[in-house]
Amino acid sequence: MTGIAVIGTGYWGKNHVRTYSELHSEGLIDKVIICDINEKRAKELGELFRIDYITDYRKLLNDPTINGVSIVTPSPTHFHLAKELMEAGKDVLVEKPMTMDICQAEELVEVAERTGRILMVGHIFRHHPAVKELKQRIDLGELGSIRIMLGNRFSFGAPRKDMGVIYALGIHEVDIFCYLVNKEMPLSILADTRCSLQDEIEETAMITMDFGDATGYAFESWIMPAYGKHRDLVVVGSEKVAKIDYLKPQELQIFDMRIAEQDFQENIIFSVENEGSYTIPIPYAEPLKEELNHFIECIGSRRSPLSNGTIGMRAVRMAEAALLSAKEGKKVLF
Repeated sequence: MTGIAVIGTGYWGKNHVRTYSELHSEGLIDKVIICDINEKRAKELGELFRIDYITDYRKLLNDPTINGVSIVTPSPTHFHLAKELMEAGKDVLVEKPMTMDICQAEELVEVAERTGRILMVGHIFRHHPAVKELKQRIDLGELGSIRIMLGNRFSFGAPRKDMGVIYALGIHEVDIFCYLVNKEMPLSILADTRCSLQDEIEETAMITMDFGDATGYAFESWIMPAYGKHRDLVVVGSEKVAKIDYLKPQELQIFDMRIAEQDFQENIIFSVENEGSYTIPIPYAEPLKEELNHFIECIGSRRSPLSNGTIGMRAVRMAEAALLSAKEGKKVLF
């Protein structure tokens, strides 16, 4: 029997509840329960999806019908909730960022190892269908040697009060860049930020990650109205170029283009080879549903998640390094 609890029913927590409700109706889990200190919100959501609710997470600690817990609360609360739940014998999925402090992230990894619990972090873009397709093609060598990765996340809206764009948005890029090139960490990170509206909370950031042969560039901003909501990824290889529009999970665009080199009388001559572009259709799969289903599978199989605690911890380390680099005006080495 697999029972799941969702702690936190804010904007993203509601999506967890909806998705687990679907998985329950499909027979993949046996029980779902909602937990939120806001009883009105929990009750309304519970009635909508016909799910029981509680307002005190401590009731979950000794509940034998609950195996796994999604923690979708404000980031500063992730540490103590995840620690207490794992020590009570529960497997946990913690939304990103795992914590906002590397020492706390390291401790959660230690707690997971000590207790034998599953610790998964909500790096959802590892479960994006187009990213999965791109990853397979990179691993097969179709793009050749990866040279550049460029990630853009733009929108126009009121900045958050609890964190800036590096922890809120850039943490996706630092994780995905490492994932695509099969590296635990970059060699270095260099970042530049702007805090135009609030002191010490950046609403714009540019992050550069050096992987040796490959370089990753991430541009994050909440004050960029010209593009609307814009989320994309471009990967430039020595043989082909790929582009993902994250808002279109059913397609991957491939540019069959490269810079060719030819020796001519001891000189290197460069030329462009352009064989056009094409779009690869991908069967639709909701990334969040893929992620939560993966969590359920890991609970049953006891295998390490695709975004386990160590990976979540490394993302926190890289986010901290980016903020430090911006503050000190120099690159941070790993």
